[in-house]
Amino acid sequence: MSYIYDAGAPWQKQALQGINLRIEDGEFVGIVGPTGSGKSTLVQHLNGLILPTGGKVLVDDIEVGTDRRRMKELRRKVGLVFQYPEQQLFEETVRADIAFGPGNMELDPDEIDRRVEWACEAVGLESEVLDRSPFELSGGQMRRVAIAGVLAMKCQVLVLDEPTAGLDPRGRAAILNQLKALNRSGMTMIMVSHSIDDLAKLADRIVVMWEGRIGMQGETREVFRHFDQLQKMSLDVPQIAQIMLRLKEAGLPVTTDVLTVDEAAEALAQVFREGQICCAGPA
Repeated sequence: MSYIYDAGAPWQKQALQGINLRIEDGEFVGIVGPTGSGKSTLVQHLNGLILPTGGKVLVDDIEVGTDRRRMKELRRKVGLVFQYPEQQLFEETVRADIAFGPGNMELDPDEIDRRVEWACEAVGLESEVLDRSPFELSGGQMRRVAIAGVLAMKCQVLVLDEPTAGLDPRGRAAILNQLKALNRSGMTMIMVSHSIDDLAKLADRIVVMWEGRIGMQGETREVFRHFDQLQKMSLDVPQIAQIMLRLKEAGLPVTTDVLTVDEAAEALAQVFREGQICCAGPA
């Protein structure tokens, strides 16, 4: 698949080229890459917001953009959450904002209410906020309202573009925990993020975008083993892996194949247990 901005104009720009990617049901796929590498352009193809200028995008048996009658079906399957989605909130209450999408599906009021309640529970919003203005909430809560509005459409695939941008650590952790829980329940997740550390904890697979192409893709741990190659594409490995790499360069017999602090702690404990490092107290 390929995409050209302003195709045919003198200032046209090749944004994507040679994209060949398959995402399976239930996967959590992280998409990383430097600014301008094509991450956001890629994911906007997944529900037909952008149509390819070459090649095809298929969602189940739907070819994106070829049958307008099936675009509604496509957008019910694939929900897209933009960066800073709270800027798209507009209703007077949280309840009305989350119900907006299902309301356009001409569902009966009871079904809409059930979907609103389910979506709130899915993102960890308390029922007490439903009748409040979304603009009275914290940044993290507003972000969750926006995500709940997409979930209420009962999508099978949730695509998120930098969902934790601008949030404080507590709000960031809350959003990420809810996304992982949704993935565990069977929802397919595709997440664009500049945070290598977040994706290391969450994603089953990583797709690295580089100059409009897929520079690398594979199982998360496998991708982050290629530290030198990632650096050439202006990316790093998770911070904890960098720490372990420096320890190894300093002469300690540790593995660098870690993605989390817990894994690093276990790796260091193993080295101590095997007597490869000795710690002596004061004489």
